[in-house]
Amino acid sequence: GIVVFSGSLYLLSFTGVRWLGAVTPLGGLAFIGGWACLAATGWKLLI
Repeated sequence: GIVVFSGSLYLLSFTGVRWLGAVTPLGGLAFIGGWACLAATGWKLLI
């Protein structure tokens, strides 16, 4: 997720390709989803 999020922002700023701005939220959602899965797994191991 972080690679797609950060990578799309870097490529957008360096190349100016506008459609990469639409990819950024998908990377952000994947990044948040990854943290949510990690938290859920940690919570599951504690209980």
